[in-house]
Amino acid sequence: MPTPGRGYYQVLHDPFGIDVLMKNEKYPTPNRFFAHWTASTYFMNMPLFLQKFTNPVSSVYLSTAIAKIIIQILIIYMLAVYISNTRSIFKLDFLIPAILITPLFQAWGYNRYMGIIDQSVIYTFFYALPMGLLLLLFLPFFRAIYYDKSPQINIFKGILIALFMVVLSLNGPLVPGVVLTLCPLVLLNVWLKKYKQTDITPSLKRILVSLKKIPNFLLFYFTGFMLLCLYSLYLGMNDGLNPGDSFSLIDRYLSLPQGLYNVISKKLGFPLLFLMIIINVIVIRRHYQSEEAGKILNLLKWICIFAILYTLLLPLGGYRTYRPNIVRYDTIMPVTLGLFFVFGYTTHYLIKNISNKYRAIYIMGVIIFSLIFTNADRVDLRNYECERLALEMLARSGDKTVILDSDCPVMEWNIFHDPGQSELNAGLFYHWNITTEKKLYYQKK
Repeated sequence: MPTPGRGYYQVLHDPFGIDVLMKNEKYPTPNRFFAHWTASTYFMNMPLFLQKFTNPVSSVYLSTAIAKIIIQILIIYMLAVYISNTRSIFKLDFLIPAILITPLFQAWGYNRYMGIIDQSVIYTFFYALPMGLLLLLFLPFFRAIYYDKSPQINIFKGILIALFMVVLSLNGPLVPGVVLTLCPLVLLNVWLKKYKQTDITPSLKRILVSLKKIPNFLLFYFTGFMLLCLYSLYLGMNDGLNPGDSFSLIDRYLSLPQGLYNVISKKLGFPLLFLMIIINVIVIRRHYQSEEAGKILNLLKWICIFAILYTLLLPLGGYRTYRPNIVRYDTIMPVTLGLFFVFGYTTHYLIKNISNKYRAIYIMGVIIFSLIFTNADRVDLRNYECERLALEMLARSGDKTVILDSDCPVMEWNIFHDPGQSELNAGLFYHWNITTEKKLYYQKK
């Protein structure tokens, strides 16, 4: 069985970062054990299972496709549940938002600017999967606050939620930032509602009484989750991948505007999404005075506050040379999902409530919007075909060191020019039965 990638032995043998806590050790991603473990466990076993039905090379790509499809379905399902307040996939209230959101998930077209399911499956395990699981975890709390549905949390469910929080706090780079931004905002929102409902003087007593009215389950779980995420951030301070003081905090903040500009301006996706949301909000604000319309606009306000605060906190998460402007499609993913939710929610509301006189025109506009995204998401299989041919060449070769006649990386970020660089990959290919023995390889191009 192949060994873990360079530098990741320690995190895979120290799930809770005890070596950081007790010995102040520094090693790559000490606060992301469960992301590493999930991806590793899946890819060490799933291709072997699929080889009962297909060849070894195909089994690897099929495993990747299955993982990405399941994660995308999870996120679309969760967003549709949040919007519709129903878990039934056969209800129209669920199907409409699910259909509206689906074209926004770009595999190719706008993927590098607003993508959720990354072209790299490992990034998908580290970014999209934790976001999908976080949506699942927050669902009972959202339903309790927004839809006034009392959560049915017994002892078993309570323990399960607590364990889930432990797993998520040490799962991928995004969760701690989201939790430490979102949970205080939710508690503040609930407190403000209680404060407005409390008619007591003096003000100090009113503040304290309002605090006591915050539901205990919300206060308990959110406080615990925030503490776990603070611990995760503490572990992250000893991340061996951080380049120290090579890029100061001030420089990181100065780079934010360029990062935001690049994400928003380089492709049509985000501007088009912003335009549709703005139109929806203006129409709802001017023409609808219902309680639901008011709730939508209030929720949008809090999502905007979250997006601003989350973005402003991004530079505190450290610097990576491959992300020089801090803001990128992957780091901004929670905000992107918030925009998907707002688009789906406001569009679904208008489709249900707009007058018959304008419904056909509005629906036609939504269809054109969706078709633009669908048309942009055109598949480009050149890298896949090049990599697959290289793997098949490696499998057929009788040499122990193989020169690959290809100009694309083979399950790696870069091309290997030295056979020694391929040792870990060679062990993995042998484990997957792509090769009958461990074969090193390199590329001249």
